[in-house]
Amino acid sequence: MSNICVISKGLTYDQNMRHRLRLAYDPQDLGSSISHVRKQSGLTQAELADRLRVTRATIVRLEQGEAVSVETVMGALSECGYALAVVPKFTHLTVADDG
Repeated sequence: MSNICVISKGLTYDQNMRHRLRLAYDPQDLGSSISHVRKQSGLTQAELADRLRVTRATIVRLEQGEAVSVETVMGALSECGYALAVVPKFTHLTVADDG
């Protein structure tokens, strides 16, 4: 079971907040998060590119927060064992893995 993480409503926005969850407020945050989970998964950029049938340059653009397709973003997360959750900003959030 995963640890439960709570982010309480009313927290002040700070790009350097250190949460156990990786929060993305802009494309660069999302790209950085994908880079982080790719490395945690033990994949190189080239390996992830091969799995997604894109070029390594596309993965570089993705990780830098540049424009890539939504399919590429979702595929990269999935290949690394992650999913995307969309929640209202600064709300109380509890995450638990019951699987």
